[in-house]
Amino acid sequence: MTHSTLTLTLPEQLFRRLHSAVQSEPGSVDLFVARALERSLTPPVETDLPDDVQAELNAMAALSDDALWQIAQGTMNRDKEALYDLLLERFHAGGLTPEGREWLDDLREEADAMMLRKAHAYALLQSRGHELPALDDLRLLDS
Repeated sequence: MTHSTLTLTLPEQLFRRLHSAVQSEPGSVDLFVARALERSLTPPVETDLPDDVQAELNAMAALSDDALWQIAQGTMNRDKEALYDLLLERFHAGGLTPEGREWLDDLREEADAMMLRKAHAYALLQSRGHELPALDDLRLLDS
């Protein structure tokens, strides 16, 4: 990993807070500041995603916290979820028609896109200082 050097001019009060915080944490000033910046900056969007998906995820950075929570806690329409389960069951049983396979693929893509949006919404919320639910709590929300 390469490193770059940055010189900052800070207000005295912020410098004192930084100095005090660094004294109470193990490690160097550089490491402390790098960790703080990592937590506070908007999470990056993967560049190997399709352009329209990258644009959508990047645009989410402008959303309010409330809008991000709605995305993060969103669920798939119950009817679509039931259809997905039925089609998947038929696929595994070997009795899915070509039309059914197309529906299954469409529903899978929709579910994958929703999960990607949810994950990015949670990442944005975390970068804004929100505490995220524990994994067990997320499972309860989805049921």
